[in-house]
Amino acid sequence: MSYFKKNKRVLLLVALAIAVFMMLPRMIIALYVKANPHLGIGETTWLNFSIKFIYSFLIAWFFLWINVNRFIRKPLNTFKRSHRILLNILLLIIVKYSLKLLGIPEEKEAVSLKATAFLFNISLIIEVAFCIFAAEIYTLLISNQQEKINNEKLLKANAEATFEALKTQLNPHFLFNSLNTINAMIDNDAKATKRFVSNMSNVYRYLLSSTAKPVITLTEEMEFTTAYISMLLERHTGNLFVNNTVPYHFYSYLLPPVSIQLLVENAIKHNVVSSRSPLTITIRVEEERLIVSNTINIKKQISGSTGTGLYNLNQRYLYLCNTEIGITKTEEDFSVSIPLLKTFEEPVNTSNKTM
Repeated sequence: MSYFKKNKRVLLLVALAIAVFMMLPRMIIALYVKANPHLGIGETTWLNFSIKFIYSFLIAWFFLWINVNRFIRKPLNTFKRSHRILLNILLLIIVKYSLKLLGIPEEKEAVSLKATAFLFNISLIIEVAFCIFAAEIYTLLISNQQEKINNEKLLKANAEATFEALKTQLNPHFLFNSLNTINAMIDNDAKATKRFVSNMSNVYRYLLSSTAKPVITLTEEMEFTTAYISMLLERHTGNLFVNNTVPYHFYSYLLPPVSIQLLVENAIKHNVVSSRSPLTITIRVEEERLIVSNTINIKKQISGSTGTGLYNLNQRYLYLCNTEIGITKTEEDFSVSIPLLKTFEEPVNTSNKTM
């Protein structure tokens, strides 16, 4: 269903209200003339009054439709707005001369034809101005409503993504591997064991606290991802390699929470990680898009995969900036690129960071 059809009833009601408002002065004058026949001014018949009301309603409806039509309002910027104003002026002139050709206005009670034409032009301009103003308010309300809906969808998508990530970390297989890693480390390296437990705690804390945030800074996401990757490196010692070459001045940019962790987790979940087939994951930035790529050695069987991770991430970006994520697969590697959203903060000094 088109944008206009969805809101046709509202436009008709607003057009009716504007037409009634514009006809009030005529009605008052008509009643005054009827009450004072000694003035010698001819009365306006109900037929004449009805005709004026109908064309006033049609003019209001037409200009409302023009000003809320998606075709001329998108994208809404200064250039487009100026075009819309020029279009209204042009249509106003066309409507004015069309009505003149139809013999409108024809006021028997008018003192002179010049006064009639002047009053008609003024009322027409005022009516069109009302329509433009009403259309601006209407589209602003619709835009705000749509923005609220998109924000709710984004928060829902974030909550679903965080829930999926938390569910993965609470998976008995993941917990068993983590506890097994702690058990193997505790006698050999107490400090490393403490770091592992601390990272595990940070991962769960972040997952539980990030559901209410539509976006976070890359700094926050990388702190969480670093803790998560540190756990993976302990578990896959010598078989997993992660390279992070993201310049520091991108760390103030924004992205949905748990985005990078999802991509790293997908790489681990879908590929073999062993001494014979080590896995390399690279995190980098190109043209303000963060790219997570990994070498390919697909597992024969993948357990615990719902297949909704990348879809959910793509939906979150559509809600945020109307931009999709990029997915590229070659014979050697698989990569996913996600947009980084700019902030108003001053960037920090540029350098590289390696995990």
